[in-house]
Amino acid sequence: MAPTLSPLGSGAGPVHPGLVVTGFVDRVGDPIDLIAADGSAHRPADLVARAVQYLTRYSAGAFAGPPTIAATYPSYWKPQGVRALREALDQMDMTGVALVDEVGSILAQVESTRGLPSDGAVVVYDLGGNGLSVSVARGTEQIGRTVRNSEFGGKHIDDAILRQVLRGLDGELGDVDLAAPALLAPLNELRRRCQQAKETLSTETAAVVEVELGRVRHDVRLVRSELEDLIREQVVGSAGLVREALHTNEIDARDVRAVVLAGGAAATPLVAEVLSAEFHVPVIAEPDPGLTSANGAALLARSSVRATTSVPVPPPSMSAPTSATAPQAPEPPPSTDPVASKPPVVVAPANTVAPGSTGGGEKVGSRRRKRAFLAAAAIATLAAAIVGIAAHSVPKTEPQPAVNEQVHDPAPPAVTTPTPLPYPTRHVS
Repeated sequence: MAPTLSPLGSGAGPVHPGLVVTGFVDRVGDPIDLIAADGSAHRPADLVARAVQYLTRYSAGAFAGPPTIAATYPSYWKPQGVRALREALDQMDMTGVALVDEVGSILAQVESTRGLPSDGAVVVYDLGGNGLSVSVARGTEQIGRTVRNSEFGGKHIDDAILRQVLRGLDGELGDVDLAAPALLAPLNELRRRCQQAKETLSTETAAVVEVELGRVRHDVRLVRSELEDLIREQVVGSAGLVREALHTNEIDARDVRAVVLAGGAAATPLVAEVLSAEFHVPVIAEPDPGLTSANGAALLARSSVRATTSVPVPPPSMSAPTSATAPQAPEPPPSTDPVASKPPVVVAPANTVAPGSTGGGEKVGSRRRKRAFLAAAAIATLAAAIVGIAAHSVPKTEPQPAVNEQVHDPAPPAVTTPTPLPYPTRHVS
């Protein structure tokens, strides 16, 4: 059947029974296919491209004209990963989607809302669900390469909370077999609730985790200090990765002027506390660090919008087991886009891969062309984080869809030909 996206931790299953595939973003560029639970093989880049296509189709109804679309890719990806995604998008008739380096998007967003130091280096500390990426920049331009650690991320924090909750129930579980197949779904739900507790503890001092495992029904209270004790060693150790990134890119730690936080797990207060104490510089973070890169791509795309004529083309076909009439897209809820009310801004160029570009061999930030361009006023923006996708155009009167709403099998709206982003291209060898 056609793809259906479900927000992580939503707790809701798909409307139709189907195959659930996750973890494909980090596999892009891997020559080995991803094997799903039913034994079927899938190219990770194709799965990402389909996810981008789905979000684009669902969002297109909120715009009067052809939206300009920018999708961020993780800064630690190797060139073959970026090239694989570019090719997958092109094969799905999405040649107009511009790929933007995640670090450039993060810096563009922070520059527009908080400002960046005018001299010295800036560290970008991106603590996402699957790991930690550390990059170094001057202004809005990255220096050198990103250093990656996949052993500390949001999912590792969730696992630590889950173990803590289970330890607290040790006396009540008795002979309950946690490995029993019947408890797989309840354990996944418990893990989701642990994730919610982590997010709650980013702003509150205590959270309650409701446990339902077999006959066990219990509420476990978790306070922020307990969470900090669980992850303090990893957070303190992550400062070593920052120093490694500085050393790798030949930057003296005394030259660092600020640390920028991004990624959902970076909202944990202990992260800012440790990094501030370690490097004695300001730690900058958006209210929701998990959306920083997507909102940065939104700014870049919005700044590049030009008047153009909509040219609808038939959407790419998707395989389905049986022929059926395309379902109708749900009514878009009111917009919660954090950048929609901001006026268009001109931001420093981000490292990009132009649509259709697969040749060359430049380092990050090279061939930087300085362009000034005017942005249209009254632009609606939408940012959705899959690898980070943003679509922009002059809004209709109806509201935009929220990015965290679960939808199922929407009708494919007319696909339009967007305008490429007018900033320097980063060719990939």
